[in-house]
Amino acid sequence: MKQLLIILALAVASCTSQQPAEQQESKTVNNKEKAIAAIPLNNGTKWKADEATKKNIAAMVQIVNDSTYQNAGKRKELSTSIQDQIDRLVKQCSMKGAEHDALHVWLEKVLKDVKELKEEETDEYDEAYAALKKDVESFYDFFE
Repeated sequence: MKQLLIILALAVASCTSQQPAEQQESKTVNNKEKAIAAIPLNNGTKWKADEATKKNIAAMVQIVNDSTYQNAGKRKELSTSIQDQIDRLVKQCSMKGAEHDALHVWLEKVLKDVKELKEEETDEYDEAYAALKKDVESFYDFFE
């Protein structure tokens, strides 16, 4: 009988200490978003970007600042233009080491924005567009 009570107590303890999968997944997503949001500087200074990266980012900034894309009807064109530029950026980038890693942290956030922009369920185009624009322009906060 004691063994049965011990087993039962252990089973209850293990069940109560585990979080539902949904909560664990939510925490994982929140931690990833925090990591993406917190691009570290290089000992307090901006990271050095290569010339190809600078050129491609400048083109992305020009795209998101084009007032044509403020219209929700241009959603597909905007996401295609930005994705094409991201593809060029990835193909032409020659950055290595910590700078490269920091660029990927920044790029993950932009890719998340592009994905949200592409989703047809996104009723709030203005919010998705503003987030993409803000995150693309934030490149200059972390890189030179």
